[in-house]
Amino acid sequence: MLGALGLMAALLTAAPPASAAVPAFELRPLVPAGADYEKRLRAEVEYWTLDKMAAAGLNHENQDAAPPPGGWDDLSKPWPRKAGLISRTAGKIFLETKDLDSGAVDRSTCSGNVVSGANESTVLTAAHCVRVHTPFGMGWGNTIVTNMVFVPGFNGANLPRHTTSTALPGKDIAPYGVWGVTREFFTNTWSQSADWLLGHDMAAILVDNPDEPRPIAQVTGAQRIAFDQPQNQQHHVFGYPTINERNYYRPGNVPSGLQRMFDGRSLMMAQGASRADPVYYSDVMRGALSPGTSGGPLLAGFDPATGEGVQVGVFSRYDDPGQIIGIIGWLQGPNLSSTHLGAEEQAVYDYAQSADPAGGPSSAGARTSSAHTAGPSGAAPRGTKG
Repeated sequence: MLGALGLMAALLTAAPPASAAVPAFELRPLVPAGADYEKRLRAEVEYWTLDKMAAAGLNHENQDAAPPPGGWDDLSKPWPRKAGLISRTAGKIFLETKDLDSGAVDRSTCSGNVVSGANESTVLTAAHCVRVHTPFGMGWGNTIVTNMVFVPGFNGANLPRHTTSTALPGKDIAPYGVWGVTREFFTNTWSQSADWLLGHDMAAILVDNPDEPRPIAQVTGAQRIAFDQPQNQQHHVFGYPTINERNYYRPGNVPSGLQRMFDGRSLMMAQGASRADPVYYSDVMRGALSPGTSGGPLLAGFDPATGEGVQVGVFSRYDDPGQIIGIIGWLQGPNLSSTHLGAEEQAVYDYAQSADPAGGPSSAGARTSSAHTAGPSGAAPRGTKG
């Protein structure tokens, strides 16, 4: 606790966001360039059979999502399938990670969003979806991603909960295909402090599909992206809430009129006025989206008629203004805290969107992260991702 307090004190005197000249960092490619690139890419994608997707991507309660008694509201509501651009660009991320200390391997999920860029292959998500190293033996351990796929427009309505099928998902579940994550970039501060305390929780991943010659943005479209945008605005957050253990709005934790459950099958949305958090450079708004939403987009100027907006943030963690030590309130809410896209995040985007998904160098030249020393396989306890 004394160590945590010391780190909190450091936060209060932290420097402002880094300039765009600060390098981004890249993990070891999940699908390295080379003669066997296509073979490795296909193996990554075809690893995610229906049984693995169901085990990692659906809730633990063996029940479907349940709205509050009065119905879904602005705190959280399902987004209609095939309704506008966001229904194609937002997607569910399935990942396997490894704890570098214990060797434990497991699977979980995050969310992501396709954004415009030169390579038309860039998806934004949270940095903690690819790398975590929490201090003092608390939290999420020392984990690194070892297998990762992105499913834009994921529809879990037809994903059986307890299936043992090793078949690959069809168009009913993955309408725009399953895309292998080949390369991952994250922020300079996250490379130094992969624990929310001092690190900016944002990553850009590059995706490719062994059965699709076009880049993903030509298949799904892409949302616009902007940096250093005004805060204290009306925002929308999208993602795939899945886990209810840390769902602040679960039955028994809030009054009955606010209670709701999530199942991980559907794209959900929260909307409302956000406020700027000056310590963590984040956008905070009240919302009820459980873990599984991490990496989902924070959109400004969102038009429900077209499903288009401008991505200005990435959902990172939770916020409880009632907690004296903010770390405790990071686990479940009642507020959603998104990493604000500033200069440091722009550096990541610049490196990623100019890089070749198949392993060619970025014209911006991102640095190698110390996490490159990790082994080739890995995972953290299921459901620990946001």
